[in-house]
This record gives sequence, C-alpha cells and structure tokens, in this order.
Amino acid sequence: MRPLAYFDSSHDFPEEIAMAAGLTPVKILGDVKVDNAPADQYLQNFLCPAARSFLTDALAHAGSWEGIVVAHGCDITHRSFDIWKNHVKTPFIHWLNVPMVYDRPSAAAFFKKELKTLMKALENQFKVSITPENLKAAIKESNEVKRRLQQLSALRATKDIPNREYFDACVKAVTMAKADAIKTLDALLKDWSARAAFPAGMKKVFLTGSDVTYPEFMDTLEAANIRAVRDDLSIGERYYAALIPEKDDPLDALVAYKFAMPRPATKNPPDPRTDYILAVLKESGLDTVVSQNVKFCEPYLFDTVHIEKILKSKGYKYIHLEREFSPVKDAQAINRLEAFIEMQGGAKA
Repeated sequence: MRPLAYFDSSHDFPEEIAMAAGLTPVKILGDVKVDNAPADQYLQNFLCPAARSFLTDALAHAGSWEGIVVAHGCDITHRSFDIWKNHVKTPFIHWLNVPMVYDRPSAAAFFKKELKTLMKALENQFKVSITPENLKAAIKESNEVKRRLQQLSALRATKDIPNREYFDACVKAVTMAKADAIKTLDALLKDWSARAAFPAGMKKVFLTGSDVTYPEFMDTLEAANIRAVRDDLSIGERYYAALIPEKDDPLDALVAYKFAMPRPATKNPPDPRTDYILAVLKESGLDTVVSQNVKFCEPYLFDTVHIEKILKSKGYKYIHLEREFSPVKDAQAINRLEAFIEMQGGAKA
C-alpha cells in the first residue's frame, strides 16, 4: 500500500485520481486523544481543533505517507496550507482548489481544470500515467464501496446498529485500500443484516453539522438514547449519497459527482443544504434533527441560524449543540439531549 494522505473538510478530494495513479487515498482524521501542542506552534489555539489535530497528525506521520493533498474545503484548509507546506516534512504536497459556489457554468470548468492540474502533479511526482481507463476502473471500484455503504446505512433505521459502529464503517471506507474496504463492508453487511430489530428505547434522528472525526461523540448520542439513522456528514452520507456517474470523460464524471453530493456549509449558498435535509426528512419520515458544530467551526455555526429557522417553520424538532473537541463523554450534552427528547414525549414520539 502506497498511502497518499489528504486533508479536506467537506469531501472535496477526488480519491479516484489517486487510485488511478496507483496510490491509496487515506483521509487524515487526526487523533482526539493526542494533544494539539505540535500544531499550536503554528496555528492559533482558537482555530478549529479538528484542523489542528490533522496538522498534529501530519507532523507526526507524514514520513509514512507518499505525500499529501490539501483540498479547499473551508477557510482553515485555505489559510493553513502554507504552514503545512513549510513545516510538514513530505516529499509531495499539493493544493487542490475547489469552487465555493457550484451553481454557475464556470464552476464545472474551473474544477475540471483543477483536477487536470492534480493529475499532472501526481504523474510528475510518481512517474506514472493516469489514463482514462485507469480512472474509470477507479471510479467503478469507488462506487462499489459507496453502494455497500448505502446498504449498510439503510439498516440503521431497522436494525440494532450503534452509532459508533456506523461511524467506524464510514472511517474504514476512507482509510483503507478500496479492495480491502469492500471485503470489510461485505462482512459488516452480513453481520448487520442478522442483527436484532431497532431498539424500542432509542430515538431516530437526522444528524447534521460539523464533520464528526472521532467515535466518542457518537457515544455521547448513544448515551442519550439517540440513534442517527440519517446524516449529511463527510464521514457519512455526503461520501456515498450519490454514486459517481458513468461518462465518456471520467473527469466530467468526477465533477458531476462533486456537485451532486449533499452540500456542506463550507459552500454557498446555504439553500441546497437545507433542501437536501428537508428532502431526507420527508423521504425517511424522521421528525427530529440534531445539529452540532465543533467549537470554532464557523461555517456550520453561521449556517445554524438559517437551518434552524427553516426546519422549525416546517414543524420539525431541532436542537443545536456546540461541542468540545474531546474524547470525554459530554455529560452536559447528554442531559440536554435527554431533556430535548423527553419534551417531545420520548423515543416513540
């Protein structure tokens, strides 16, 4: 395995290009249990703690990676790239620019040009040729992973699948070689399909907000008797909600996929994100949304006011939490969530 690590905040990195170059894309997730002091030498400690954890991870482990790609997801990815470039010891580092507004004809042309630039950089660095055939094969394999995640996700609402187990499955999809991930997910499908029915005492919710990068937050939801059976997170449905379409030009397929996935708060305007959440709530029959942002995550905190206003006006139940970046189970959040569910009449409401 030749890992190419990537840092993005809203699934902006095209894994398939790395795969077509003979590399294994590995999403940098940091480690919530490791102090961010190494990153805090270069970044202010009031910046996104997840991004600081990613930098801490890179400072410690870049020597085991073939290189790093930083994709423009949010302001912190944009503003900290030069710090990564100057202080992370890696043989290859590349900046992938991503359009912030999708609904313009120029956005697709811009992103396709950026994908070509990334391809050229990988070809030059690793002395490979990324052919259309290789890209199409990578897309096919990537879609196999996404299809399995779709099947696993569908079981969340009917089977006893703890939040942490779902999160772990999504992590495997973005950190393992895709062939290995397919085998692992197939085994999980067999296991989850045989599970007991969804527990009567658990409340089904839609989970939105900042990307969750560590399982302990999922444990906090579990402790409040909440199961996230739908979501729009990058370590979640944003990754697999849409499949990469089949097109004659595989780069056009990657562009189309990028614009089809659930919209994050890091892209403008917020309406497509709201529309997606409303569509999922209607389709799934869910009536409750748990929104959260990790402390200092300004894009999602900014969007919260708009999202809350729209969802509540439609009659949906909504709660927002601002969470610390910590592996410690948040007792205050658990109490708030339990009270929120109880005020609705409990898990069956």
